[in-house]
Amino acid sequence: MPRYSIRELEQLSSVKAHTIRIWEQRYNLLQPERTDTNIRYYNDEQLKRLLNVSVLMNNGMKISNISRLNNNQLSAEIEKLINDSKNPDSRIEAVISQAIIAITTFDEALFEKTINSFMVNDGLVNSYINIIHPLLVRTGQLWSSNEMLPAQEHFLSNLLEKKFYSAIDALPQPVNTDQTWILFLTEPEEHVLGLLLAYYILRKYGKKVIYLGRRVPEENLYTVIKDCKPTHLYTFFVKNHPVEETAALLTQFTKYSRKLNIYISGRQDVIENISLNAQVSWLKKVEDLIELVKK
Repeated sequence: MPRYSIRELEQLSSVKAHTIRIWEQRYNLLQPERTDTNIRYYNDEQLKRLLNVSVLMNNGMKISNISRLNNNQLSAEIEKLINDSKNPDSRIEAVISQAIIAITTFDEALFEKTINSFMVNDGLVNSYINIIHPLLVRTGQLWSSNEMLPAQEHFLSNLLEKKFYSAIDALPQPVNTDQTWILFLTEPEEHVLGLLLAYYILRKYGKKVIYLGRRVPEENLYTVIKDCKPTHLYTFFVKNHPVEETAALLTQFTKYSRKLNIYISGRQDVIENISLNAQVSWLKKVEDLIELVKK
């Protein structure tokens, strides 16, 4: 069973370590075990309890009342928030909290139940904007600060990729479209979820998509463009590329064809420093792509 230090609990729950200690002493909220050197550590059940407590406190419940609830009662209160369509902010917070529990404990059934409850009512695009993207940002921060295992991040990515592919497969194939989009990531890039969301949106609006996925060698991309004659290219820059390299790569794309409409998305701190020519456009958010394809 995984062990969490009090610092890791603080990172995962956003509850200060000092506050956790007070809650333990005053309300017996958690019961940490101790190592041979008398250092506290916590298990999955205690992490889950703390995350649920944090959500309920943020929704106005007093810690003195929450501390009297057992784990099943806590879960029931969280379920109410997830199903409360009249309180969207609380609902989103509860869903993200449960998703983090599912990821850290490798609980696929909990993840499916939690995410599906949101996606059924809100659809893939709204789920991405309100739940998935904030969840990816949160887990990315935890991973970069060594508070989350790479295996947990891969677990999340694989679960989400399956959902995106399933949603895309459910869409009809486009007929007689005047646009062909090539979606790809360059060789250093690995994070495909933004690209898969673009795939879904383009297909939903009847555009033909040639999806190449991650780590496409430049010479392969040129061959596909020459053979398929697309109208649009779309890629993401998520990794911390040097600005000069990214600018040179975009210049190379424009040389493939003057008729190509080239779109990019990704990290603002990378893209905002690049001088984009008239052939290259920056889509800063999901709504920009939707507005573009609606036209």
